[in-house]
Amino acid sequence: MISTEQAKQYTERTKLLLAEAGAIIEHDHFVYDSGEHGSGWIDKDVVNENTDRDEGLCSMLAEVIRDLGAEVVCGPATGGLIVSQWTAHALGVESVFADHSDQPSAAPGGPLRGPFVLRRGYNKVVNGKRVAVVDDVINTGLALRQTVEAVRENGGQIVGAAAVVTRGNATPADCGVTDLRYLLEYKIPSWPAADCPLCKQGVPINTEYAHGAEFLAKQSQRNR
Repeated sequence: MISTEQAKQYTERTKLLLAEAGAIIEHDHFVYDSGEHGSGWIDKDVVNENTDRDEGLCSMLAEVIRDLGAEVVCGPATGGLIVSQWTAHALGVESVFADHSDQPSAAPGGPLRGPFVLRRGYNKVVNGKRVAVVDDVINTGLALRQTVEAVRENGGQIVGAAAVVTRGNATPADCGVTDLRYLLEYKIPSWPAADCPLCKQGVPINTEYAHGAEFLAKQSQRNR
């Protein structure tokens, strides 16, 4: 594992790269993929516009997990796909990704899309291999947990999980692992939709970022 001093350097560099990109958005009303609501969002898309940032962040992430001895890196699409590829490149190992199944998720207040699964022959790639699961931002841990479950279901041995940023709301168990690592913890609170104080205050849901547009469309369908 990296030293405490190196971890501090990585944290500061990550903060700087995110700030330069204008990726940290606060004091608004967002809906996450899990269905929970919160007051902040890390705009991964603006980070991904610059491949130098991707390479810089994922090179650091690769060093954070190098000691795990992963043979394959897997991430949930879409943001985790990019992190998986750059991190695997830095490690010199294979990269795969999981994407959402076609199974609808209709539970009110629950996940907005079907669970992550392995397709495209990636189930064969992870079988019998040591796999690290990575993501860009951990909001509630749902995407990581579902990706971890998909890898295990297809015979992969999970050695740990990691992310560029965690919002501090998810434990390793929430992500389906015992070893969870990250470059930066940036705390943003979140709540189940039914308990969201921003909804109760009448704060409009942001539909430009996160999954607010999907949430409102689903809500509209239920009210018909």
